[in-house]
Amino acid sequence: MQIRSRLTYQFTYLVSAILFVSYFIIYIFTQENYKDKFYSRLRQKANTTAQLLVNVNQVDSKLMGIIGQTNRDLLFRESILVYDLCNERIYASNDSINLHIDVDLIKQVRQKQEITFQREDIEVLGTVFATPQGRLVVFAGAVDQYSAENAKDLKNILIALFLLFILIVVLSGWFFAGQAVNPISEVIQQVDKLSPKRLEERLKSPDFEDEIGKMVSTVNRLLERIENAFKLQKTFIANVSHELKNPLTKISSQLEVSLLKERESGDYKKTISSVLEDTQELAAITESLLELNKLSLSDSQAGFHEWRIDEILWEARSLTQKLNSAYKVSIDTSHMPEDEEMLLIKADDKLILTALKNLMENACKFSPSNSAQVSFKNSGNSIQIFVRNEGKGIPANDLPYIFQPFFRGENTASSKGYGIGLSLVERIVQLHNGQISVVSVPDSYTEFTVTFQVSNQ
Repeated sequence: MQIRSRLTYQFTYLVSAILFVSYFIIYIFTQENYKDKFYSRLRQKANTTAQLLVNVNQVDSKLMGIIGQTNRDLLFRESILVYDLCNERIYASNDSINLHIDVDLIKQVRQKQEITFQREDIEVLGTVFATPQGRLVVFAGAVDQYSAENAKDLKNILIALFLLFILIVVLSGWFFAGQAVNPISEVIQQVDKLSPKRLEERLKSPDFEDEIGKMVSTVNRLLERIENAFKLQKTFIANVSHELKNPLTKISSQLEVSLLKERESGDYKKTISSVLEDTQELAAITESLLELNKLSLSDSQAGFHEWRIDEILWEARSLTQKLNSAYKVSIDTSHMPEDEEMLLIKADDKLILTALKNLMENACKFSPSNSAQVSFKNSGNSIQIFVRNEGKGIPANDLPYIFQPFFRGENTASSKGYGIGLSLVERIVQLHNGQISVVSVPDSYTEFTVTFQVSNQ
């Protein structure tokens, strides 16, 4: 079901229910009002009849009958009965109508002062009229013909109004629902026109303050992220192609040169050794790509355990120094907390070891003295690790891109590498809900800061 139809139905149901309850209450209260007015007339007739019988000496029962017949306010099948102190009937306006009044009913009226009841289709009111000699009991009854007719007319009017208003509600609901969903339809049309070749386009909305405008803003931010992802993917593919093409070209060229003519075994050994080196480079690139892809596909922290960050740092230092005998990594422990629990982080120790080793290796590789300084401190609920080296630093233009896969800055051209290490480090840190930042001063130093949350916080 379309939103426009659903809104129309819901609006119609709501208004219909409100109208039905309102009209029902009006009908019930009007019925009660008609009945109260009818009994008020009966009460007035009963009191008037009793006053004439008691207060006017010249008026007797026979004369009262004549007065009653000439009364223009006579109700349909009206009957008035008056009983004295001995419960004897002293007046009856209409002998042809029997209200079936007995002594128990008279006593009930004397006790309750006033009662109402029904005899077939006749509404009867019994009341007490006080006189100096005692209390008379008067019964006045009649058929409530006008109230029934008025109630029937009111019911017909209310039903007609209900149907008319429902028709108006349906039409107006359909119109206003259409006005409400028109912006959504426009957004749908704009989205249908989007394609991977037109990701630079953004959705437009007449009002960015309402819910639809906020939805458009959200979609635009999503499109921006998708566009960036496509650009990153293109850059990634181009860089991968370039990195794989270089060793493949070298392997192909060396093999082609070797096949041009017969050579001595020593030349073949040199060629094979060079090809083997290029093959190992390809294997290293492939392994780095697989590791990076593995981290991109897995965001699960289910296998994380508590580890001491200082122990991982010492192990990373040992592995880094084994890579090259010239590498030197010093760790400053002057800010180590007294409580060992403040060194615990929830992590995958192998991934953290890989990240820290890459940072230490880069620091040594790009330092003239092949040395790196590592320190850490605890700030209550987090641990900060600093990896610093002295050297040329990273140019300001390169800083925004150093965590992109295969990106290599101007200062790294002379160093061997594939531009994957820092991307791997950033992904590992993000997987552990940590943060990584870098500060670099040209011709002075570069310092990476990694922050992890303490596991017991």
